[in-house]
Amino acid sequence: MLAGILIFVGIGYKISAAPFHFWTPDVYEGAPLPITAYLSIASKAAGFALLIRFIKITFMQSIDAEGFWHLLAIIDWKSFIVIISILTMTLGNFAALWQSNMKRLLAYSSIAHAGYLLLGLAVMSNEGITAILIYFIVYAFMNLGAFYVVMLIANKIGSEELDDYKGLGYSSPFLGACLGIFLVSLTGLPPTAGFIGKLYIFIALVDAKMIVVAVIALLNTVVSLYYYIKVLKHLYLDKSQKEVPAFSASYGSIVMVVALVAPVLIFGVYFTPIVDLAKHSITLLGF
Repeated sequence: MLAGILIFVGIGYKISAAPFHFWTPDVYEGAPLPITAYLSIASKAAGFALLIRFIKITFMQSIDAEGFWHLLAIIDWKSFIVIISILTMTLGNFAALWQSNMKRLLAYSSIAHAGYLLLGLAVMSNEGITAILIYFIVYAFMNLGAFYVVMLIANKIGSEELDDYKGLGYSSPFLGACLGIFLVSLTGLPPTAGFIGKLYIFIALVDAKMIVVAVIALLNTVVSLYYYIKVLKHLYLDKSQKEVPAFSASYGSIVMVVALVAPVLIFGVYFTPIVDLAKHSITLLGF
């Protein structure tokens, strides 16, 4: 039991799960934006892959006909991960409410998303793992896109502070609109791909009859809506006290942003390919 918990602590540190998340905001704020974006996606994906394999190989006894796992009764992994998940998403969302720096805001946002992803594992079923894979596909596009646009804006205005975003939706319409789309997707609202990712997490929770946990996750989504909308408010409703000159990104940057925003919009409407890919991956992994 002690060994299992200590291994989880190590992996929890990697995926920024509470209470092992304290490094995340400071590292995200201090590191260059490309490194920050990489840490928020690749490192988290590797951590979840390791955690899933660790629990499955070490503790799973069998899988029933409905795809639910039956684990050894050494550690109550389901209850343990549910508690960590609720703690992670709640702390991440509420801490993000007070952030005035975009990188720190997105850092706490990534902590909250780790909590949502842990819910897919807490289901302890093939359906839950499928939901995690779907979530990660869409999370990669929307989170990388948000960080990339923040980097482009920072390169132009020399600041990552939210107060300096006032009026940027008009001085840079393309970047403002794309950042808005990424933030709406991170919230989990239709018709973006973020809605599909959260939808499959909620479906897995309902199938496992974890209704109370699903309601808590839904309430956390409502909290996250507030701080994402706060960014949009600064972009379009607040006026800057100093004149913000119009600016645009380079053609290469525009192509990159379009390549990231297009899947967020397309998979929000036509999501069959990523669902089929996730299910096929589950089969290949032997679940």
